[in-house]
Amino acid sequence: MSASPWNQSSPGRAPGNRSAADGRDHAQVRGICVIMAGGRGTRFWPLSRTARPKQLLPLSAGSSLLRETFDRVAPLVGADRVLVVASGDLAPAIRSELPEIPADHVVSEPVGRNTAPCAVLGMGLAARLDAGAPVALLPADHHIPDGAAFARQLDVAFALAGAPQAVVTFGVRPTHPHTGYGYLEVAAGGGDEPQPGLGFVEKPDAATAQGYVDGGRHYWNSGIFVWNPAWFAAMADRHLPEVRARMAVPVAAFGTDGFGPALDAAYAGCPAASVDEAIMEKLAGFTVVPAAFAWSDLGDWEAWGELAGPAAGSDGAYAGTGDVLSIGSAGNIVRGDRRLVALVGVDDLVVVDTPDALLVCRRGETQRLREVIAQLEKKGRRDLL
Repeated sequence: MSASPWNQSSPGRAPGNRSAADGRDHAQVRGICVIMAGGRGTRFWPLSRTARPKQLLPLSAGSSLLRETFDRVAPLVGADRVLVVASGDLAPAIRSELPEIPADHVVSEPVGRNTAPCAVLGMGLAARLDAGAPVALLPADHHIPDGAAFARQLDVAFALAGAPQAVVTFGVRPTHPHTGYGYLEVAAGGGDEPQPGLGFVEKPDAATAQGYVDGGRHYWNSGIFVWNPAWFAAMADRHLPEVRARMAVPVAAFGTDGFGPALDAAYAGCPAASVDEAIMEKLAGFTVVPAAFAWSDLGDWEAWGELAGPAAGSDGAYAGTGDVLSIGSAGNIVRGDRRLVALVGVDDLVVVDTPDALLVCRRGETQRLREVIAQLEKKGRRDLL
């Protein structure tokens, strides 16, 4: 980077424009939110299915994760400045879940190509709404219980991203040496103020993760990025030129009858890439805002078990929900359905009961659910996918 966002003055904040829709004062720098709602949520099988994947499930509360994500950002930016990039045939279900946003703001990728094409497309569509507005790229399936604190910090991130060559991310202070998360390294740990980020660190081994926690200069990578749109375009041109060129065609056709065919053609031969690996990890600098809110990526059933906590009346014998009888068992995670789940002399299992499928696996093995999905696809069991 020739200039770093933390060395530049933040944009001035005018008294703000009061929105009739939500009655709050907006910062002068008003952003756009792109919710990335692709993915099949295979690590939440058998509850998560192709037609109703993880992001459309009420895993943390009574509402779906997607609905919770929308409810966190809509009061800040307005429903008309929210875009959702989904996958496959999910658009009708998402429009039903989020009737407040314009129908054409829900866009389905014809085929999944990882997060980079999704991000490039979303950023391009955001520019069609407001070319100069900072844009937040947000996963649809994270759990953030304090929506008010998140909105306040997102407002700060939008203001920071109004500067040239700016990208802002939220760093979550690690509570334990988690080996399933990526990390952000900063120059000096501690404090609540935005600080320079030095680099992205891949998922570490246990010893390395413990060193990160002890050292105080690493945060969990939340996967939420707020960009100056011109800087994102420059970085995408540099690191993802083919993706940018392909997505430019449907972006130009947005709002016309040619959008659907152009999107199909753009994705037909589009290379698959992760936006983290393709762009974020190659940045020479970025700004980290220490998260003032609790956060979980709800990556698998074990993360859900941590969120659910010990079940009522279980005396800590198991975590989860449902009608469960635990005898001589400990460390289990259970999501029951309509029938009793009896645990006798078993430890450290994940048990998920649904009407047509039952999952039983050891804790630490939930990543192997992709093998279950592969076998079901091989056997033609579309009814269970």
